[in-house]
Amino acid sequence: MKPALVLAALFLTPLLACSKADANDGSSRPYKVGVADRGEVRVVVEETGVVAPERSIVVKSPISGVVEQLYVREGAEVKTGQVLARIKPDIAQANSLAQLRREMEKARIARDNAKRDYDRTQQLSGIGGVTQADLDVKRVAYEQAENQWRTAEGQLQLVQRSGVTAGDSTGATTQWARITAPATGVIIGRGVEEGETVVGGTSAFGGGTELFTMADLSTLLVKAAINEVDIGKVKKGDRVALTVDAFPGDTAQGVVRLVPPAARQQERVRVFDVEIVVTGGPKVLRPGMTANVRISGPVRTETLRVPVEAVLLKEGKPIVYKLSGSGPQPVPVTLGLSDLYYVEVLSGLAAGDSIALEDPVAALDRAKNPARRR
Repeated sequence: MKPALVLAALFLTPLLACSKADANDGSSRPYKVGVADRGEVRVVVEETGVVAPERSIVVKSPISGVVEQLYVREGAEVKTGQVLARIKPDIAQANSLAQLRREMEKARIARDNAKRDYDRTQQLSGIGGVTQADLDVKRVAYEQAENQWRTAEGQLQLVQRSGVTAGDSTGATTQWARITAPATGVIIGRGVEEGETVVGGTSAFGGGTELFTMADLSTLLVKAAINEVDIGKVKKGDRVALTVDAFPGDTAQGVVRLVPPAARQQERVRVFDVEIVVTGGPKVLRPGMTANVRISGPVRTETLRVPVEAVLLKEGKPIVYKLSGSGPQPVPVTLGLSDLYYVEVLSGLAAGDSIALEDPVAALDRAKNPARRR
């Protein structure tokens, strides 16, 4: 080879190398450059939620009065029918109970008298001493007295079933209401102390005083408010990782149990209250805690993808700037799943295509006008 040709070849070689490098890594361009490749797109939705028992019960007093004694406090495990507290009725409640007892006793006496009259009239009717009409009158009177007595007895039993008791081991006529557990569970809240005045749950607007809150802690839920833009990534049955700041090294497992059909407004944002049931893992979740929720949605493997920053909107439709010898060209794309880093591309690009990772027009404008940079 002639010396002149050798020198020309040596001179052209670095120019070609520089041109190739410029096409690949975009180091001379004022915008970042990437490539469409094949890999994994894993949908993950992260949010926070509140831990709550699946079933909780608020226990109230059936009567108004004063808390005479409390037998349990927070954390106590109780069984159905176990006595939780004793309430001494106020004067109005005590008078009402005494009135019911007097009315029942009065009705009982009237019934017994009417029965004796009816029995005597039946005997006289057998020997012709009274007419059938007289017998019918006594029978009707007896039936009415019997009905009044049963009504009074039913009213008293209704109050007694609510826990009101009269008398004690010494024979005194003290009255009180025994508050019992309506189900088996754990006391997670106590709203009163001994000596406080309470209002009966059936006698006041607003439902009366809450004495205890009890719950079944065998099944816990986490309710997470998922933004409407992410709700399409969540479905029933998705696996969930749950952590709390108090135990950062422990992760509980859960499953999405409910995706509500309607959203609600929360601070100018529409959210869906997704319900997650805790299925396993360390028992670190407690009612009222704030839990970090990580919902694992669909996964695509070996799918065509681009970084999320490469996707732009033009006239409301997604595009990606594809790099070629004539410069960056906007290419319409059809998108699939997306995660925090990548977006699945269903059509419009091929694996290995060089792409801009930002708007190249805006980047070139900034390069020409440095004063516009921020």
